[in-house]
Amino acid sequence: MNYDSLERELNNDLRSIYLLYGEEQYLIENAVKKIKKKFGELLLGINYIVLDDAALNDLIPNIEMPAFGYDKKLIIVKNSSLFKKDGRKKAPTEIQERIGNYISDNLSLINEGVVLVFVQNEADKNSVYDLIDRVGIVCKVDLLKPNQLVQRLKKICAMYKVNASDMVLNYLIEVSGTSLQDLINE
Repeated sequence: MNYDSLERELNNDLRSIYLLYGEEQYLIENAVKKIKKKFGELLLGINYIVLDDAALNDLIPNIEMPAFGYDKKLIIVKNSSLFKKDGRKKAPTEIQERIGNYISDNLSLINEGVVLVFVQNEADKNSVYDLIDRVGIVCKVDLLKPNQLVQRLKKICAMYKVNASDMVLNYLIEVSGTSLQDLINE
């Protein structure tokens, strides 16, 4: 799925599992903000959990623990080793296998009580990736092409009531590069 399809998808009800990865971190963070906004009230530690690779072993207990006083819990896992593959046909690591099996075996529990969002810089296709691709949404967000950047920058400029011609925006891209966050900062 591409980013535009993800934006349209986020206008509907939230799905239970997302994998967002790629080079354009601004758009990925923007998608996470939309998910958080759509989710509603967030209380860290109660119905909102953020995990990284060091706390990956806490993922299963956090899925199983109910969100006290809330229907669902939002769990965001950032830059984990779940989507790394060292060799061509290397077997999954113990943690990849355990979490992949858990998600597969407990999909109804996840659908009822959790929105699980994996945010990665890179994601290799492995067993966990394939599982999420089957049961959730996988979105790779690549750097935008110059014409896509111009269109997105036009929308952002319009929000701030700033007029900028295509020529000016193309020059800005030429001078500042293709990172959307850098362009917005400029």
